[in-house]
Amino acid sequence: MVALPNEMWLRIFGLVDDSKSLGCVVLVCRKFHTLGTEALFWEANPSKAHLVRSLSFTLKPREVDANVDWEYLQIFGCIQSFTKLRELKLSFGTIPDILYRTLQYLPNLTHITVEGCAVSPPPPFFPFSFPSTSPPAPISATTLTVSKLRPSHMGFLLDAVTVPLAYHLPNLHTFVTDAIGIQIPSEVSARLTSLTLNLRGVLGDIQPRLDVLLQRMPALTELTVTITQHGHHAPHGAASTVSPGPAAPLPLLRTLAAPWPAAGHVISGAPALAHLRVTSTIAKPGDAVWLLERLRGATLRSAALRVHAWDDEVLLAAARCLPACEALEVAYQEGAPSDVRFRSIPVVFLALTPPRVQSFLFNLGIHHLPLLRALHTLRLYTLPPVVDTAPLRFVWDPAPGPVLESTVPAGQEASYEEESDEGEDEDVEGEGAEAREKEAAAALKEYVHAWARYNPALARVQLGTEVGRAWVRAPGGAGWSVDGDDDARAEEWALMCVAG
Repeated sequence: MVALPNEMWLRIFGLVDDSKSLGCVVLVCRKFHTLGTEALFWEANPSKAHLVRSLSFTLKPREVDANVDWEYLQIFGCIQSFTKLRELKLSFGTIPDILYRTLQYLPNLTHITVEGCAVSPPPPFFPFSFPSTSPPAPISATTLTVSKLRPSHMGFLLDAVTVPLAYHLPNLHTFVTDAIGIQIPSEVSARLTSLTLNLRGVLGDIQPRLDVLLQRMPALTELTVTITQHGHHAPHGAASTVSPGPAAPLPLLRTLAAPWPAAGHVISGAPALAHLRVTSTIAKPGDAVWLLERLRGATLRSAALRVHAWDDEVLLAAARCLPACEALEVAYQEGAPSDVRFRSIPVVFLALTPPRVQSFLFNLGIHHLPLLRALHTLRLYTLPPVVDTAPLRFVWDPAPGPVLESTVPAGQEASYEEESDEGEDEDVEGEGAEAREKEAAAALKEYVHAWARYNPALARVQLGTEVGRAWVRAPGGAGWSVDGDDDARAEEWALMCVAG
């Protein structure tokens, strides 16, 4: 396959001036891609096969084309020559049996993704029995991602899906799925070390179903559960209290990221937990304090909580109960420390705050944070507001009125001048707010300087989401500077995969 220079692409798209021409360009590009793919796949260019690292393939339904098996025999026969292939994605259609034999010839394959494919029916006496024979050669893939699975025949329930492909992966240790009811062979799930559930919609209380799933995965070291929803509030119908029953035993679990209250339920069965992230908002500050009290004595190295309303006791409980914590994050939707917001509004955060507020912030770094002897990262910030916007609708007017030369009534020009004057006043107010914001940020920085004297390990602090509210400590402890790469730091925090 020959790569076209960027200058040629710019010249091609520079000549496109309407949608019809653009459609022609797209068709030509697709044709070039097809020709290039055929040259790469087939015998016309076999020397390029070793260059393939990633492959996405769309399967066909068996009922659509009677010759699909013959085509698969040719295609997957060529895929066997991609000896350095690392990632394989299969979309839609039905997984052919020849796939398993093909995967055995790919020694460097690490990640398999199956999206929207039809799965075979489960074996007899499901889920209590599985085939006892193993594939003739092991498949090297260690990560399997399945999503949007479909039944291969009517009457096959999706909430209890067996993934036959997982049985052929003896080296599998990472499993990613979007169905909490999915089931894989027990001997495969018993050796999994990482599980990710990307759930969608209103699911209600997921704790009982999560327990059933985790009972078969005692070797997990990492568990991630996310629920896609609008805004930051828990979906309607979700549980708000921790299940009183015993949690699944997870003696090796080190990293947990889960919504509330599932996170509070899982931790009771995870004595070795080192990293905790609550991915949904905890409605009551008392529940957050209860969670931290339950972690008292644990060797937790990082914790990230999201609370609906700020409460000083949450942070004080963290300092009291997590002595080994190295990174602490508390995000909130309403309020602020002692009811003074970190947001850039016409309120001076520290310079004009009452003494009781200043005493809280002072005591936080002088008396409470020193209890966290290993603390090097502290983040306190507000979550973005939840905005429910109605979808836009286009209303077609079949008989629009005539276009008038002027629709401005008499006297309207004077109102424009008044609006212009108001705009100037707003600019002046904006400049004043910006000045007050800088003053507040400078005052906060002075507090961070004071904290550093009593917290020698503290290296990074964020107080709010505004510009200039994150600081990093200079090497050797010689002062603090604004952390200009805070977005990257936040991304690193979100991964929360600290070694050990």
